[in-house]
Amino acid sequence: MSKISLEHVDKVYDKKDQVIEDLNLDIQEGSFTILLGPSGCGKSTTLRMIAGLEEVSGGRLSINGEDMKDVPPGERDIAMVFQNYAIYPTMTVRGNIEFGLKNARVPKAERDRRIREIGEITGLNGYMNRKPSALSGGQRQRVALARAMVKNPDVFLMDEPLSNLDAKLRAQLRTELIELHEKLGSTFIYVTHDQAEAMSMGTHIVLMHEGKIMQQGTPEEIYRDPENVFTAKFIGTPPMNMIEAAGCLATWNFPAKAVWAGFRPEHVSFREAQDGIRMEGKVLTREMLGAEILYKIETEFGCIQARDYHTDERHYGKVEMWIPRKDICFFDRNENRMRG
Repeated sequence: MSKISLEHVDKVYDKKDQVIEDLNLDIQEGSFTILLGPSGCGKSTTLRMIAGLEEVSGGRLSINGEDMKDVPPGERDIAMVFQNYAIYPTMTVRGNIEFGLKNARVPKAERDRRIREIGEITGLNGYMNRKPSALSGGQRQRVALARAMVKNPDVFLMDEPLSNLDAKLRAQLRTELIELHEKLGSTFIYVTHDQAEAMSMGTHIVLMHEGKIMQQGTPEEIYRDPENVFTAKFIGTPPMNMIEAAGCLATWNFPAKAVWAGFRPEHVSFREAQDGIRMEGKVLTREMLGAEILYKIETEFGCIQARDYHTDERHYGKVEMWIPRKDICFFDRNENRMRG
């Protein structure tokens, strides 16, 4: 297993287009680390620098303490799985998986053993003689994973590998990737813009925006304790409700320098809460989502969303709500979290 460190890393294209700026990141060995953020935030560029497919413009990138500046991709003990599978259409499943081993001159008996083991793990042993055109999208993605796994790398890099699949298959393969990570114990680094993937799979999330890290931590830390407005709004479905302090400073007893107050939809209660802020509003929409109901409510401070798990009740028209003070986050004019 490998620890990966990026110290004050920059990435600049054409000497003027800075995609990554002063990035400092430690990826712990054996972790399932997710690089998360909107399109253009620099997550895929970061992954490609780790792989050696992009040069580092400034700073230092190391694996297990060794500077990777002059180390080519093939010597980094890394395997990469791409969004578009990148498997050879004229080769069978076995041929695709075996291709890298042949190039590495691995003896045939060892190749057969590895392919049999990987086929068992990925459920591909019954498809070894098929061409990719005879496989489903999920099976093709498994071939790409198997081809990476068969090299026994210390690090797996995955660049949005599930984005071309339908919703049901994505959910299935998310579960399979979690199980795979637990079986292999290798370091996984996974790029996505989908927070559902990030929250469900990652042991560690690195949330990026405009080439910078906005926050990093476990999924629980990122969700429950946002460091800034960007994190609060990006993480969560639906995201955190944000209310401007100017309209309710006295009523809510905001901290003097607070500009925003935020609270999660599940912290809005239709039952009076002890030490809670009271609000009134009008229900605009109500979505039944199985074990919960999601409400969109118009208030004097703007529209908010509320999640109610008491599905034996229905709320219509004008409603009263309470938000416990302990569940309200305050942010300053720079959109950073205020504490204490």
